[in-house]
Amino acid sequence: MRRFVFCLMLAVVIASGIYCMYWYYREEVLPQKQLDKENKEQSELFEHIRPEFPVPDNTLQITEITENLLETAETVNHSVVGWLVIPDTHIDYPICQSDDNDFYLHNGFDGEYNYELGCPFLDYRCNADFSGFNSIVYAHNMEGRAMFADIALYKEETFMNEHHIGYLILEDSVHTVSFFAYLTVPSTAPAYHTVFMTDSERQEYIDYIFDTARYSMLNAVEIHTDLHLILLSTCTFEYEEARGVLVGVIN
Repeated sequence: MRRFVFCLMLAVVIASGIYCMYWYYREEVLPQKQLDKENKEQSELFEHIRPEFPVPDNTLQITEITENLLETAETVNHSVVGWLVIPDTHIDYPICQSDDNDFYLHNGFDGEYNYELGCPFLDYRCNADFSGFNSIVYAHNMEGRAMFADIALYKEETFMNEHHIGYLILEDSVHTVSFFAYLTVPSTAPAYHTVFMTDSERQEYIDYIFDTARYSMLNAVEIHTDLHLILLSTCTFEYEEARGVLVGVIN
């Protein structure tokens, strides 16, 4: 009898171990393998469609282009609205825009589901040509410093000091982006407002940015209401629904 009970208990333990291993493989290992595969394939696609662009020779210059810099990217996805590059980081991605802020959280640049890797995208409420007062670009914070994971590096002011310039490539122009502030905010924060009817509302928003920023490289009087802001947003995990937001000016 004791032998039978022992064998039964051993069988239960073995079965439990096999189930745990199966569960871990199904819920942890397999999804990570699929995600790594999607990341590799999408990175190879980005390398193929990445535009060659002339770098503006100073922070205030806009380089006008006669050809369509996004032409190759548009052959894959006509919803591409720009390309963002921040030198010496992993941020070198196309920016898409959908009719909502959900589609590109789950789907890749080719429009296919890619296991929640997603693709950087412009808020659907913003002007597709980045001509509005405020343009917000979102992407996930992924392992391996993929997507917008490097936004979290800007928590440190020293990193901002050395990496405060980026480039926004549009169809017919290349714009320098001058980053100047970093915020940690909840996903429902006023930082995500996109509609401003008056100069007073724009000024209130500028004041909010400076009041909320962990630090800023400029002061409020240097940012005025006729400028074009760009916010890069990603999860940063300090608390539930925490978002890291890098703020810049499109020149």
